[in-house]
Amino acid sequence: MGEPALEPRRTFLVRARPARDALLRVLGPFSAQGAEILSLQAEQGDDAISIRIEAGGLGADVAGHLVERLRGMPLVTQVGVGWRVTGP
Repeated sequence: MGEPALEPRRTFLVRARPARDALLRVLGPFSAQGAEILSLQAEQGDDAISIRIEAGGLGADVAGHLVERLRGMPLVTQVGVGWRVTGP
């Protein structure tokens, strides 16, 4: 029997200007890239919304592309990304 496959999970930390549709706009590029959203947290503050998205099914190249797409969005002010590997 072979080794079980390890799945990378990428965590995106996004800070955006408050807007009624900010969360939906931030999630758009994930849908376009076929990402599997594994967990999602969002917190609305007075001057910004903080969003934490953990996604699976993304290679390093696609994750890098997502970071660039997010950084190019006018409402997004900060983007960070990290990863971890999990087994089955």
